[in-house]
Amino acid sequence: MGLPDEPVFLRSNAIIEPLAHGLRLRAVHVRGRLDLAGVDIPFPLAFADCTFDEAPDLTDAGVRALALTGAPRLPGLLANGLRVRGDLDLSRSRIEGVHRTGESSAGAAVWLCDAEVGGRLLALDTVIDGGVFANRIHVGGNVRLAYGFTATGEIRLRGARVDGSFDLAGAHIAHPTSAVDLGEAHIGGSIFIVPNARTRRPPRIAGRITLSNATIAGRLSIRDAHLRAADDDYAVVGRRLSIGGPLKLAGECRVAGGIDLSYARFTTVTVEPAAELAAPGRDALNLTSAEGRSHLVLEPGVTVDGAISVAGAHLRGDLVLRGVTLRSPRSDGALVSGAGATIDGGVQLQGLRATGGFLGFRGARIGGSINAGGAVLVNPGERTLGLRQATVKGSVRLMDGFRSNGFVALNRSVIEGRLNLRGGSFQCPGPSDDNPAGHAIQTISTTVRSGVYLLWDHISPSVDFRGLATSVLDDDPDRWPERIIVSGMTYDRFGDLSFDRAARLRWLRRQSVYDAEPYEQLAEVFRRHGYRGDAEAILIERRHQARRAGRRHRLAPRSILDLLYGLLVGYGYRPGRTVWFLLALLVAVAASLYVPGVSATLRATDPRGNTYAVDGRLVTVDPADPPGPAADAAPSAGSPRPDPCGDGQVRCFNPVLYAIDTVVPLISLGQRTTWYPSPHARHGTLTEWWLNLATLAGWVLSSLYLLSFTRFARSA
Repeated sequence: MGLPDEPVFLRSNAIIEPLAHGLRLRAVHVRGRLDLAGVDIPFPLAFADCTFDEAPDLTDAGVRALALTGAPRLPGLLANGLRVRGDLDLSRSRIEGVHRTGESSAGAAVWLCDAEVGGRLLALDTVIDGGVFANRIHVGGNVRLAYGFTATGEIRLRGARVDGSFDLAGAHIAHPTSAVDLGEAHIGGSIFIVPNARTRRPPRIAGRITLSNATIAGRLSIRDAHLRAADDDYAVVGRRLSIGGPLKLAGECRVAGGIDLSYARFTTVTVEPAAELAAPGRDALNLTSAEGRSHLVLEPGVTVDGAISVAGAHLRGDLVLRGVTLRSPRSDGALVSGAGATIDGGVQLQGLRATGGFLGFRGARIGGSINAGGAVLVNPGERTLGLRQATVKGSVRLMDGFRSNGFVALNRSVIEGRLNLRGGSFQCPGPSDDNPAGHAIQTISTTVRSGVYLLWDHISPSVDFRGLATSVLDDDPDRWPERIIVSGMTYDRFGDLSFDRAARLRWLRRQSVYDAEPYEQLAEVFRRHGYRGDAEAILIERRHQARRAGRRHRLAPRSILDLLYGLLVGYGYRPGRTVWFLLALLVAVAASLYVPGVSATLRATDPRGNTYAVDGRLVTVDPADPPGPAADAAPSAGSPRPDPCGDGQVRCFNPVLYAIDTVVPLISLGQRTTWYPSPHARHGTLTEWWLNLATLAGWVLSSLYLLSFTRFARSA
């Protein structure tokens, strides 16, 4: 045994008590250094209420049990490599000082690196000014830095192995950067950062708690704790931490600086209602690429200043954020970052309040549903909820009081269940870089297997549903916003089985830019369900809208022809109209031929050159029965014969048949080839023009009738 430079001084009340198998010194004043380095003491050694002038040196010493309790002043402890087969008890002592060893250039009051403690390491009600360095220590029992334990330096147990639990109940630890370092440690039990069971003193730790690459076989319990990190640092850093049991933040926890559990493995993470996580502008709870064997639950009432990141994480349970308040997003605007996450369960967002940022799940795979009933997301002009390129096996419910002040982006996502927006409110105050058109909802190229239900309470100013593919469209056509984009949107039927053509046409007239495809899709749905006439009317309206949207002048020839084509045969979908126009034209021509002034202009010539009017022969060139009176052979010399047809020399005039022969070009009744208007007769030229125009109109109407049965006539 090494001896101090001066003798040990015993006070008048000093007591040396022999133990059953050891030695206890009480109220002893040790002057000089107590040097037991390398000494193997085969019995327990206890110093109770003793005072030391210098730090005892037990480097590489061996002892059955060691207690330095109640020391009013212990200027450090040098015990690297110490081997204690029982407990190491430093309770109720005040330890101070800064010592350096070859282990590290940093200073600490207590050095226990590479020490082995077969029992417990106890520091109950201990005050340490200067920190504890115990890297690679092996403790066979529990480590208890509890009750009134207070330290103003770092508690460093990097690479430690603790077969029992690590207890910081009621501990107060402060350090400018790192308060507790358990990096790469193995804890065979649990870690408790909870209030003092006797005095209810809450734990307060100022500085970082490091658990990176550590293994906790039990649970990590943090209750009523006040954890505060330095600026721009996490309060708890557990990168690649493995927790066998649950991680719970219970009671009135205040975590300033956030918790980093990236790449960690755990069962359940639970944050109870009164807890607060604060890391404004950064990740308040970082589970990036973590693996959870069960749920991640933030219970109603939790407030998070900062972001929750589950990007790339795999949760085999649910992500539950019901009734949580999220604010102060990180720099990219995210309040929840779930890019590339795999969540085997659902995402529960009911009653959530998110202000100033967005909830993003780009490329995520969600095995259940996303339920955001009653949630309020406020991020004016910017994204509130993003599911771009995500796959959701269940439904997406933005309903029953859900409110978005910004825009919801579901682009290129696949939703196996329903997209239900019933009772939701969607408003986008204006455009942004990510949403230049200022839409309230974007579902570009989104696939929804089980139907979209759009009975929202309010939506403005516009939506972009380009390429949305679904089976059921359940909506109220009159409750869509004033501007819509539905190009390429496909659906099989309407949810209410109502086929109100007028309402649907009013709906499509709200397109911000005309597109023919939505009309064709609508017509296809009507046709498939047996409403063929309505389908054709929709396609006719499509052509009307195309003509109105065209850039040609209204008086341009093509515009006029297109207008006539629509009026006459409904762009090929109403060929029956030409029949009525032809009948009307027939009636008009026939009626005009009954007018004496019109019929008097008609002439016919027989093979001999004799000329007839409708009431008889006008000019005789070669009599039908020679020899006739020679005097009558001169033109216009003879009187008309009573028979207007010259006894069959010409076809008798019939106004109705003449009208048919004039108007219907495919039929020849010999009337038009026999009788012709004479330009020399009064009103003959006018009659000639009228009949020629009627013939031309008949050709046009008949041609349109035939062409309307071809695909060419129906092309846009």
